[in-house]
Amino acid sequence: MGTRGKRNKKVNVFEEPTLLSDINKIKELATEKGMYNGDALDIEQLIQEISRREENAPILIKKIPMDNYLSGSLSYKDGVWIMTVNSKQHPKRQRFTLAHELAHYILHKEKNTEFQDSTFFRGNNMDSLEYMANDFAAALLMPDDKVNELIKNGIRNIGKLAEKFDVSAAAMKYKVEKLGYKVK
Repeated sequence: MGTRGKRNKKVNVFEEPTLLSDINKIKELATEKGMYNGDALDIEQLIQEISRREENAPILIKKIPMDNYLSGSLSYKDGVWIMTVNSKQHPKRQRFTLAHELAHYILHKEKNTEFQDSTFFRGNNMDSLEYMANDFAAALLMPDDKVNELIKNGIRNIGKLAEKFDVSAAAMKYKVEKLGYKVK
């Protein structure tokens, strides 16, 4: 007869900054600086403000046409972080891409100098950094408390919710499902 006990798993844990505290600090900054239009965050203004505060790591936003399968990228060149966004994509998609790249900047800039994003919400082959950047972007653009409040107040249509936050219906559906709501 064998004995059961706790298995000692040796796991190399990839440490990350506390996601929630980073997002809460950023939302406080955005509120303090008047960066909300209703429930929609002005993500470009937020990135510019964060860039002003980061003397050693300024951010430049570039919107350029890219291959259709590319959403954006973040790269470090000559002392500047460059956020590139596919200008051929819908403005709401561009907003999410900017928030996603901001997540890489805040959470991962010490780990890598280049991030290229070809997919959000599609496929199962995204690595943990991409999932984390997506979750960060979703939490920043569509805060849990605000989404829950709007649903509680009777807005249950994905399109109407997406409109409130100026995001795509796909991003809103992902967020609502992640909060535990069933979507028809």
